This record gives sequence, structure tokens and C-alpha cells, in this order.
Amino acid sequence: MDDTGVAAKFLNYLARRFDRAGLAYAEPPMRISGGYDASIFGFALADPPPPLGGPLILRLNRGGTDPQRIKLEGLIHNWLAGQNYPVPIVHVCELDAQPLGAPFTVMTRLAGKPLADDVNRAIGAGSAFAKARGLTRLPAIARELTDAWVDVQLKLHALDPSPLLAAAAAAGFDPAALTFEGQLASIVATVEQLALDGLRPAIDWLKAHQPASLRQTVCHGDFHPLNILSDRGKVTGVIDWTNVVVAPAEMDVGSAIASIANVPFDVPAVLKPVLRIVIGRVLRNYRNAYAARRPLDDDAVRYFEVFRCIAQMIPAARSRVAGTTYSGAFGSDAALANLVRYIRGLSGVTVRI
Repeated sequence: MDDTGVAAKFLNYLARRFDRAGLAYAEPPMRISGGYDASIFGFALADPPPPLGGPLILRLNRGGTDPQRIKLEGLIHNWLAGQNYPVPIVHVCELDAQPLGAPFTVMTRLAGKPLADDVNRAIGAGSAFAKARGLTRLPAIARELTDAWVDVQLKLHALDPSPLLAAAAAAGFDPAALTFEGQLASIVATVEQLALDGLRPAIDWLKAHQPASLRQTVCHGDFHPLNILSDRGKVTGVIDWTNVVVAPAEMDVGSAIASIANVPFDVPAVLKPVLRIVIGRVLRNYRNAYAARRPLDDDAVRYFEVFRCIAQMIPAARSRVAGTTYSGAFGSDAALANLVRYIRGLSGVTVRI
């Protein structure tokens, strides 16, 4: 279904659901960049029914997405909002794929742009010279965003996860779906089910090196500056809670470091060694800024870096087994090669898909 078809069917859906004949758009759905796991549209309604006033987001998931996962994400959003944590409030959580071809949610649209927007502009589109010049600006850009990044991350990690697990159980979910142990078990099951023999050495390493008991908290699971929105220097909210998990705070720190360190940035080959050095310095500064305010267990951070790399490889491996193409950030051969090198450097084991 093209975007025009989505807009028409979506408006019909809202008119029926809220019993508002003649419902119209004040701003028709416009696709927003990003969203590897879903198509993201911004829109607004004219004379909207409560609670659909103001700027809104339609998050249309990929076909085949587990509807119960979508329902759980809606619960998480609204629980966090109830703790005064800056997240979009979910107003509609449609689990039936029939209206738009896949489950979807409707949520408040937060003001602002990702904290990493200046990074994208610095080393995104442009000539090789422009990208080289942008590289020289990265440390200063990173210094400006690191404090906001760490602030909002620490606020999340201060939350007690017990009420969230209780809320999930009360809604009929197995709380294990929100725990790290549950996520690890799911990855292990996928590796066995798909016979991903090349990943088994890393799975064995994860089982053997799981950190000793650390304080559990609510972790985003993919807490990097692309998922933090800011407007006029103030954080307006955190988005994309697909990977939320109850785990030690080191999970979020390690996951962020591993993801950013391995993104295959589109820069000329001659600039890649320089980019790796710059990004390495930026990530050390981020880690040090966090550790200065909340001590980190170094072994646990390293463990969760390896875990995040394996988790990033699973969707690409699943697609290859199915003979389909995975278009996520870590679907390319270059990205997968980065992850293989990173896992080997941290754990000493070699993986392949």
C-alpha cells in the first residue's frame, strides 16, 4: 500500500473508531525519516475527537510484527508517562492488521529533532571535503549533546522497574518478556530454531559470562541520540521503545556504545580510520560522563556490548534464512562485518552468518 492509500484507509479507520463522520485531516500523514522497524507518519486532524488533538504520529509496523509486542509497547509508553518520564503518550493501539496491513499505534508527536541531527548534517550528504570538514566538528557537537543524553538516561535508570513488571502482569503479559533473561532466552531460541551455527560461539560466551547480580532498572535498550528528541536545547522526549528491558543500567550504556561504534557511516574510505578514532573518543567521553554520576561495572558494560551486537545480527540472519532482504541499519555486509570484528575484539570469539 502506498502512502496515499495508507492516509485514506487510516482516516476511514479513525472516523469509524471514534464515530466521527466527516473526519478530515488538518495535516495529512507525511512520512518521517527513520524507523527501521516501522513506517512513521506525522499528521493532525481537523476538529479532532478526544484525545486526538494536536500533532500526532502514526507508527505503522512491519507486516508480521507480533501484535502482543505492540500492545506491550503501548503499555510501556503510558506507564512511563505516568512516572513523568518524557515519552509520547499512546492514544490508539490497533492490533488487527486488517485496516492498514499491519498493527499500528497512534501517539502524541513530540516537538523537536533528534539530538544526533547535527551529527547527521556534519557527516551525511555532501562531498568528501564537506564530510572531512564535518568530522572536525564532531567532538564539539558530541560535547554539546552528551550532558542531555546522560541526564535523560539517568532519569530513566532511577525508576523502580517492579511496578512496570506488575503492570505488565496485570495486563496479561508474561513479565519475562521484559527481562534481560527473557531477551537472552529468545535470542538463544532463535539461534537454535534457525540453526544459526555461526552465532553459537557468541551464545556460549554470553551464557558463560553473564554478569553477577546488579541493581535492575528500566532500560530503553537502544538509548542513543537518534532516539532522544530536543527542542531549543531542551529534551522533549525519548522515542522507539521496541527494545525496552528490565536489566542493569550497564545494558543501556553498553548497547549505545556498541550500536554507535558499528554503524557503517557513509564516508569515503580514506576518512574511515579518522572517523573510527573520532567516534571512539566521543563514546569514551559519553561513558566517562555517565560513570562520573553513576558508577559502572566495566565487565557488565562489555558483556552488554557483545549482547547488543548479537541482537543486531539476528534480524539480518533471519532474513537471509528466509531469502528476503533486511533493510535495517545493520543489514548490510559492511555493518555485519563491523559487528563480527567488534564481537571478536571484546570476547575473543569469532561469529559468522
